[in-house]
Amino acid sequence: MIELNQELDMLRRMGEYVDEQLTQMSFRKADTLARRPEEARPGPTAPPVAEKAIVRSVRSRTGVNLATVSYTRDEVRFQLSPAVELMSDDKPFTSFLLRKVLDPMADEDRRKVEAGELDEAKALSYDIVYDGDRVKEILVRNYKGEARLRELINSVRWTLETVSSR
Repeated sequence: MIELNQELDMLRRMGEYVDEQLTQMSFRKADTLARRPEEARPGPTAPPVAEKAIVRSVRSRTGVNLATVSYTRDEVRFQLSPAVELMSDDKPFTSFLLRKVLDPMADEDRRKVEAGELDEAKALSYDIVYDGDRVKEILVRNYKGEARLRELINSVRWTLETVSSR
């Protein structure tokens, strides 16, 4: 029952985050929505450039920096703040983040690989970097899309907030 209440709280927080992001992203000037004729014409193609990572902070509701997240189209990396004491055996980490978020995502991709719907190199995988028993970094490869990225960021935020509030 406690885990379900925690999950419900996390889902509420995720809803608040989605509402906040929609509010920020949905108000645009009309001239940015309509493409001008000169912008529509294809120009010379530039050589491919290495993809830059987007870096932002993961903060608690009170504004405390919990982690730094950097992500590209294929990889997301959470570097935990030194102030956050997340241990390898902490309940929110093992029972929620690993068992209810990351493992099901990896299992879903594994089933798709077995069914021939997904290339094995494109399946989600993750690594946890430890310093002794303390979690330092969480790396997720092939997260596939904005929805999974938002779920990962919100789940890590909730896990770190829960551990920090103890």
